[in-house]
Amino acid sequence: MLAFTVENSDIKIFMQKLFREETFDKLELRSLSLETIVKYEILGNINKDYLEKDDKRYFVKWKELRPYIFSLIKGDRKPAYFKIVFSLDDESVNNLCENANAMFLNITYQNEEVICTTGTSQKNFSLDKIEDKIWEDTILRFFKKNGINIVM
Repeated sequence: MLAFTVENSDIKIFMQKLFREETFDKLELRSLSLETIVKYEILGNINKDYLEKDDKRYFVKWKELRPYIFSLIKGDRKPAYFKIVFSLDDESVNNLCENANAMFLNITYQNEEVICTTGTSQKNFSLDKIEDKIWEDTILRFFKKNGINIVM
């Protein structure tokens, strides 16, 4: 597991990339908790009856919910809190690591601070933490590529 914060001077840029741009759109949303004037809890599980029969996804892409979430937070006041749990889609996970079952990026905003943590789950138990290392390196490159400065 890797934990880091977004530099205070980059929080506005980070929020722009998260809620208004396509930067995080390929990730799947596992869950979202958002506190503004009320508290919202959203599970990212796909409603299979709503989709085409050949759609094999289990979780909604951030791209599909981002505009709705943005509409909940835009305005004069910042959210009091939010936590977003993203995951990489199954095909990408399998391309990165053979033994990885899932790869997560958790983003928490509270007290005007953004904290990010990574995590993985394995298909088969192993003491080898190569999946963690690969995912951590991938996330660090992602933040650097997108111009988001972090503090470890």
